[in-house]
Amino acid sequence: MLKQNQPFSMGWVLGSMVVFVVAQLVLAVIVGQLLIGSRIPTGMHQVVQGLLILISYFVGGFVIGVISPKIRIIEPALGAFASIFLVVLVSFVMPNSYIYFNWLKMFIGGAIAFALAMYGATLGEKLTKQM
Repeated sequence: MLKQNQPFSMGWVLGSMVVFVVAQLVLAVIVGQLLIGSRIPTGMHQVVQGLLILISYFVGGFVIGVISPKIRIIEPALGAFASIFLVVLVSFVMPNSYIYFNWLKMFIGGAIAFALAMYGATLGEKLTKQM
């Protein structure tokens, strides 16, 4: 496992959150263009959306691992967890939201996003270390 031997950077956490949002938007547009006009059941749309969100955390972590000048493993993982927290936090400010706040849901989703981003960042760092 790669070791992070430089100080923690809150800037990379916030930057990671931006990368995750951009990754989700790019994947949604690409896959959305493929699915427009297709006859996919509503349940399958939700499955595809869920998979795209999971993939975006892995891809976002990988991108941060590749573009960061130093080893950044924990920052993208914390950014992924914070992104999940922001999505769930929307339930507090939306009066008639279909998303309801649940601590367990937030921690499970955050842990999954954390692990995917950390794995993606580790692979990204390994790739750039080999080049």
